[in-house]
Amino acid sequence: MELEAWDLHNDPIRRFIIHCDDLGRSKFFPVSFLNDDDLEHKSSYCNDPDYLVSDHQSHELFIVAHYIIAGIDFQDGKLVFREDNLDHKFPDKTLTFDVFRLDFTNDDHVELQYLDGALRNRAFFIGSNTSFALSTTQFPKLRPNSIYFTDNQTSLYRYRKTLNCGGHDLGIYDYKDRCILSCCYPVDVDKIKRILPTPIWFPPDVDAQNIV
Repeated sequence: MELEAWDLHNDPIRRFIIHCDDLGRSKFFPVSFLNDDDLEHKSSYCNDPDYLVSDHQSHELFIVAHYIIAGIDFQDGKLVFREDNLDHKFPDKTLTFDVFRLDFTNDDHVELQYLDGALRNRAFFIGSNTSFALSTTQFPKLRPNSIYFTDNQTSLYRYRKTLNCGGHDLGIYDYKDRCILSCCYPVDVDKIKRILPTPIWFPPDVDAQNIV
């Protein structure tokens, strides 16, 4: 998988290709893990889509790796292996995130710096539409060092009417403390409910003179 960034301020336009293999992980080996259990969870139970996130104010780009547990049993809360949930009979659930900053060292090279528990005074927003970052200094009601996320796996559950899920995986992830907080809806597995259409984020006008 590749991500592509365009610098529209240059003529001609500069294009940067970011290979996801450069994130320092392979299919079976994530870039970071807290302990052996965390490594097993990321490697054996998770899907890991990537997001390209723009900070409009600092003009920085980031890649957010989103680790989503492929399935959780409604009854006992046990994790389900990816290959045992190919028919999506169990709901998925966010486990954790890894964040990288893109450093453009020259015209054709990009270096990725892993951010270990430190997003500084930023809140990231990711989901099935535009991904972006906001300053928690400018928007003080946001939680600093956090990732606000919505469900991007809804299409897997859209036509499974017998399951009360899809669009359910949303919350606020504290990147420093590595924990998930609720955002409008409970994050507990036994309280999962279908939310269709999936909630999405709309970026504010950060250049506006008066922001409430």
